[in-house]
Amino acid sequence: MGGRQVLLLLPGLSGLSYGLAGSIGAFVVGGLYLLLSAATVYGSVQLFRGRDARLLQVVGLVLVAVWLVNLVLAVVLVGTVDVLSVLLLVLAVGVVVTTRRPEVRAFAA
Repeated sequence: MGGRQVLLLLPGLSGLSYGLAGSIGAFVVGGLYLLLSAATVYGSVQLFRGRDARLLQVVGLVLVAVWLVNLVLAVVLVGTVDVLSVLLLVLAVGVVVTTRRPEVRAFAA
């Protein structure tokens, strides 16, 4: 992995560091965010090399679910719309939609 790809792991590492300072539940959630970040980087590299888009599609769908749950929890528990969750949800939906386009599938085939 190059230097730029490692920077994409920072959100997951940040979540993991919050878990280290807190409870075991926060640690597990941070570890899952780190795993999703690493899978996103690996799937992106595979797609850019023209090898396969399936991993990025699956991770994109998981991230859609994660950010949708975050958004619902923000609205239900706090009563406000979490702008970051909305932006990340839109980004995850964009990844899923883009990787399903015929030209992307042809490139990755």
